[in-house]
Amino acid sequence: MSNPQEQIYIEYLNYDWDSFSEFQEGLNQILDGYLENLKEQDPSVRSIPPLDKQQLIDQAKSFFYCSHTDNILNLDDYQQWKLVNGDKYAKNKKITEVRDEDETKPKELTQAATTEDPPYSSNYQDLVELIVSGKPVPGIKDIPDTVLTEKSSVSEAKQRTKPWEK
Repeated sequence: MSNPQEQIYIEYLNYDWDSFSEFQEGLNQILDGYLENLKEQDPSVRSIPPLDKQQLIDQAKSFFYCSHTDNILNLDDYQQWKLVNGDKYAKNKKITEVRDEDETKPKELTQAATTEDPPYSSNYQDLVELIVSGKPVPGIKDIPDTVLTEKSSVSEAKQRTKPWEK
């Protein structure tokens, strides 16, 4: 641990969100408000889209962590650090953000989500991390960016005349 910012990232990564009741209450209010806002725009909406929900959870965690500890945390910088170092410093290795999301939802949101949205597997977060970091995704064929010049066609149409050439 060479710098103090890394120590903050490690503390944030291993923070006990389940026992932080102020965060739990605040997150429920945020998710309720966001869902109500979505319902005002479109009454057919039953749940918050997973990416929006994850962003709300991440922002809420950052806000509550920073206000509770007086540390400064940039989420973008933290996410980059986590891609490289997260596994090395995580105390509970296979706890995913989706688990945190399910535990912090109000009960009516949890019931609605179980009937409509299938839960993401733990592989989803791994896939996102691979894509964001630019690493190859297993099972995806790598197609080289090459142009085959011997199979190219020759244009047979005459070039259109410009208005001033008529």
